[in-house]
Amino acid sequence: MERIKELINNFDGKIYDLCYELLNEREIAAVFEYVCKNFSKRLKEKNTIIDSHFTDTEIEEFESVYGDVVNGLLNTTIKKCNFGIIDPNDFYNSLWASYCTNFTSQKELAFAFYYTLIDQTIPYQYLGKPISMSNDRFKEIIEKNEESIEKVKYILKSQYSQRTEDASLLLNCLDAIDDFESKTVVLAQAIMLFNRSRSRAMDLDDLIKKIDERIEREEREQKED
Repeated sequence: MERIKELINNFDGKIYDLCYELLNEREIAAVFEYVCKNFSKRLKEKNTIIDSHFTDTEIEEFESVYGDVVNGLLNTTIKKCNFGIIDPNDFYNSLWASYCTNFTSQKELAFAFYYTLIDQTIPYQYLGKPISMSNDRFKEIIEKNEESIEKVKYILKSQYSQRTEDASLLLNCLDAIDDFESKTVVLAQAIMLFNRSRSRAMDLDDLIKKIDERIEREEREQKED
């Protein structure tokens, strides 16, 4: 893989064109796995120009037609590995095999390769089987742990200057809970509350930015008059 390593470290061009070039390799399944595992750590020297095989319009069309298919195959393979249906060590081989089954042309496969590389879930990390439960069970556990959830809400409302302060208090709250299911549900509530508060903060930042832009625009107009 030394030549592949050198190529991904030094290529100058679009990622999808690189993927097209890589499909000419003999052991493409092994190349796919190596590149997926190492692409984010590449050096980006950009001293080897590669040929262009796609136009921007083509990539937009491929994304519209095949983007959801690639995402579906990727997410399905991740779930199969996490639930023990597929050996996690066979993740990349299984994923590439699914692409070869669903895509035929070199451009289609190159797009699938490219769309996988830019996905946030790559490189793949095995996390084990997640817990799933019915809505009724979820509500039951929420009611059982109402006091802990109220503490989580209070922690997130508090104005601590460091994230470690928030995190340590949340961990203390979780450590006080006995069973794993309850810990999971309380943490799920904490994540939901955190995302909601972050979304509100982003909305407020956008509002402040728009107000500042409007004030600047009005000041410019006054000067022009």
